[in-house]
Amino acid sequence: MERPHPAPERPSNGRPLPPTLAVVDIGSNTARLVIFEAIGAAVRAIYETKEVPRLGAHPAVGGRLSDEAIGRGLAMARRFAGILDRRKVGRTIVVATSAVRDAPNGPDFAREVERATGLSVRTLSGTEEARYGYLGVASAWELSNDLVLDLGGGSLQLVDVHEGALRNSVSLPLGALRLSQRFFEHDPPKHRELEALEAHVRVTVRNAMEAFGGKGYRLFGIGGTVRALARAAIEFREYPVRRVHGYPLYDHDIEALGELLGDMPSAKRRAIAGIGADRADVVLAGIVVFQELLRAAGAERIVVSGTGIREGVALEAIGAQLPAPAEVLAERSAVAASASFAFSIEHGRAVAETALALYRALGALFDGAGEGTARALQVAAWMHDAGLSVDLWNHAHHSAYLVQNYPIWGLDQREILLASMATYLHEGDAPPSEWKKGYLPILRPPDLLLAAQLGAILEVAEILSPAHPKFSLAGTGRMLSVSFSSPTDTPLSPRWAEKVRKPMERAFGIEVRARDA
Repeated sequence: MERPHPAPERPSNGRPLPPTLAVVDIGSNTARLVIFEAIGAAVRAIYETKEVPRLGAHPAVGGRLSDEAIGRGLAMARRFAGILDRRKVGRTIVVATSAVRDAPNGPDFAREVERATGLSVRTLSGTEEARYGYLGVASAWELSNDLVLDLGGGSLQLVDVHEGALRNSVSLPLGALRLSQRFFEHDPPKHRELEALEAHVRVTVRNAMEAFGGKGYRLFGIGGTVRALARAAIEFREYPVRRVHGYPLYDHDIEALGELLGDMPSAKRRAIAGIGADRADVVLAGIVVFQELLRAAGAERIVVSGTGIREGVALEAIGAQLPAPAEVLAERSAVAASASFAFSIEHGRAVAETALALYRALGALFDGAGEGTARALQVAAWMHDAGLSVDLWNHAHHSAYLVQNYPIWGLDQREILLASMATYLHEGDAPPSEWKKGYLPILRPPDLLLAAQLGAILEVAEILSPAHPKFSLAGTGRMLSVSFSSPTDTPLSPRWAEKVRKPMERAFGIEVRARDA
């Protein structure tokens, strides 16, 4: 349902607030309401809540939604409608997936929701559900030849991505709630029940994978079950980054969680950090599905995406162009951050241009660094002043926090950490001693030096960007030449040469020579 668009409110600084868009996603196990701010071609979640109506639980004769499930669903819809009214959301889109799609009385339930709340429910086909999941993942990652896995309560959507575009998709009746109810009669399940489930999932998944053309994919996972497993793995591994987005959920993580949880009754599973009551009785079926997917794809890990169907629905609604290169996704995020924290993205772009020019001039010193390092530097440059919204005198540290914790799409966890550390160091501070140990599971040993070098480049770029400098390595590569193609009306600091020389000597051991300044 599209609600009327009220005139935007204005905060105390006089600027209009970004428009808001709500997406309600009614699944077989859970239902979620997310309210997004729409900023340019990006959306940012500013509110989220969920209910567990379990529409797909214990269906009535003929696969119909039970009266009890319908009652829970209507109570959920009324609560969500009240929240939307109180928050004066500009537009609301409600979608329903497997449970409503598969039930003969699913249309009746949708009509009951609209009568009770005024919210119009759109029931997605399996193909539509897969496409929105793909769009959600494509909003955060530059996709190439990948497989998107969307495991819900009632179904599993597989999306075959070729050269970034959706090539094929399939919806399989392998949802975690559906499988748990079909195969598990005991709590915890007997070994024979697990073996029967494994055999069923193995055949179904392998047939689908063969139709897609085999192996060699990167795997991206979305949905509540994969996020729950990632949260549990993060807790057990004491992983330094607490966000599940970008977490590499390895086969050994899933196997270890399966062994830990398999002998527990669901009452004990719900006490495990990350699992909770919502997933306690369905998580084992989810583990089996992911294990079989990894085997069939010949992969060792699933990259967890924090963006999925709800982001896909919202981004389509605002007309965002997807798929997109990683740099475009990252810039959309930085532009949205500048609107949220009121820092100058134009200044950030100017500093980024100078920083990348210096990075390229020093290219021989960065052999093997890869495109991700340049993206990390670019994000650091765009957002190096974001922390001014918190405090002038310590803004580099606050900027680093925002880079690491604001949703910056297009970068993996290592690249985000490099960007954050470069931002932290761009005022000449020394790296904190805890970085070496704290970030070791994500960063490689040379990355601490790399972060210090990127911070030095950013420090120099901020000094020189007003004058549009040119850089080149002279002599045997131990002399950086800085020149200016034409006089500038923007005077540099009288001590600019000394300020540039110090970080270059500190980070690279090279001298600096100024020409035509």
